Amino acid sequence: MSFRVRLMITFSLLISLTFGIGCTLLISTSFQAALEEKKETMVNEFETLQNNIAMLMQFGDTGDYRNVYELLYQMEEENIAHWQAVSVCTDKMVIYEDGDRKLLSFALPIEEDNTYAYVRVVNGKTSFLQMYSEISSGYETLYLKEVFDLSSVYELRERQQTIFWIVYAVVILFTISISGLIAHMLTKRLNTLTSTAKTIAEGNLSVRTDLKTQDEFEELSMAFDKMTDKLQNMIGQLEEDVERKEAFMGAVAHELKTPMTSIIGYADMIRQCSLSEEEQMMAANYVYQEGKRLENLSHKILDLLLMEKDTFVMKKVQMDAFLTEMMEALRPVADEKGVKLLLDCEEHVLLLEMDLAKSLFYNLVDNAIKATSGGGNVTITGRAAANGYEVQISDDGCGMDEKELHKITEAFYRVDKSRSRQQGGVGLGLTLCKKIVDLHQGTMVFQSTLGEGSKVVVFLPDREVSVYEKI
Repeated sequence: MSFRVRLMITFSLLISLTFGIGCTLLISTSFQAALEEKKETMVNEFETLQNNIAMLMQFGDTGDYRNVYELLYQMEEENIAHWQAVSVCTDKMVIYEDGDRKLLSFALPIEEDNTYAYVRVVNGKTSFLQMYSEISSGYETLYLKEVFDLSSVYELRERQQTIFWIVYAVVILFTISISGLIAHMLTKRLNTLTSTAKTIAEGNLSVRTDLKTQDEFEELSMAFDKMTDKLQNMIGQLEEDVERKEAFMGAVAHELKTPMTSIIGYADMIRQCSLSEEEQMMAANYVYQEGKRLENLSHKILDLLLMEKDTFVMKKVQMDAFLTEMMEALRPVADEKGVKLLLDCEEHVLLLEMDLAKSLFYNLVDNAIKATSGGGNVTITGRAAANGYEVQISDDGCGMDEKELHKITEAFYRVDKSRSRQQGGVGLGLTLCKKIVDLHQGTMVFQSTLGEGSKVVVFLPDREVSVYEKI
């Protein structure tokens, strides 16, 4: 059974039961009130007749009951009596009798402190009120019996019940119609959510519910659409990650193919051909250089893979000593190319992952040295900044076009491919640097002017933890 049908049945039953119980109570209450009012009227009439007969007996002649007869006859003639049957008699005679005698064949016990007794009698669809009184006339007792018809009250109740059932049937039909309409209006929004969910499940993430109802359904719609937006973004990011990984693996395969082809070719030449000592040295040199390129490539890839670890141990690092040590390690490389290294840094303590931090600054300074011709300078400046430490590495080398700046951190991207190959570059250094900076929740900004030099500014924030959970 669908939710719409269950909702319609629930509404219909609720309204029908409420209306039925309410009307039943109303009819019952109205019937009881009418019955009590009718009975009170009849009791008052009986008491009045009883009192009048007692008064006539008190002031009349002994044994003379004509006044009693005339009183009852006059009430009957003037139609002011409401009895169904009436009887006034003594032990010896009947003074007055009217109506169905069968209704008068009764006698009721009178309780103490009461002057009369009454009882309600139901006979099929007919209901009567029987009233009985004993009136003493000094030497003789009169018996007053009166029967009143209560059928009109019961007939009124039956008419009300008949009307109730007719109205109840109309109310049920109306309730079913209204409940069906309400259920349709409510479930229509659920149908919108359901159809949208099915469409999304089929792979179309562009659809949205976009309900504007200003109620809980709108809140549900907004939450559903927000969830879909996040799902679409996540899937988009996953697709981008897959594309990047595919491009990365393709680039790795391409980068491996060129040196491997050279190594195999020159090795085969050495193996099969008779070469002079000079030619053998040249071939061996090519094999060595291409082997170093493969070694460098493998190291960079390994570093990138290590970046996928879940946690990194962070240690306190004195930045001035750390940068000084790094500069001294790279000085032979700079001296070999005729580049002068300049260092100016302030004292400051940061929490860093040591191996990754070394890889970061080694790559940045090494790139600056490679970009600088003989006689040039590479300047390393370290300054304590607000909530962190800022390192600037600048050179007066060849520089690059501003259009290239947003691409230089992409894997295997090279501004000058021929120079990068000659220097053993594989195009992964700045990609690795960006990942390391992101890991430390820092920033890295490149500035460059073609023919004038480049500058990179790295900001690393202060931290107060010993182990950094990767986000």
